[in-house]
Amino acid sequence: MNKIFLDNSSTTRVDDRVIKAMLPYYSKIYGNASSIHTFGREAAHALNQGRNQVAQLLNAKENEIIFTAGGTEADNMAIKGTAYLNKQK
Repeated sequence: MNKIFLDNSSTTRVDDRVIKAMLPYYSKIYGNASSIHTFGREAAHALNQGRNQVAQLLNAKENEIIFTAGGTEADNMAIKGTAYLNKQK
């Protein structure tokens, strides 16, 4: 029997390429990207590489790319950003 998953709004299967790319960051390069120690600097470098890749893909500037921890945080940033832009008009 084939199974079909219809709840992608709550969670989505991670692509095998993403898992492969992320493995080092789950086991070897796991520092806090905001920290100044070696582990943190390695994580920050990887984060910046990812930001650059996403910016290129979207034809955006790196400083326009913000990674969030989840949907709620992203929604709140979008609402606050829109409110800020409307306040500036």
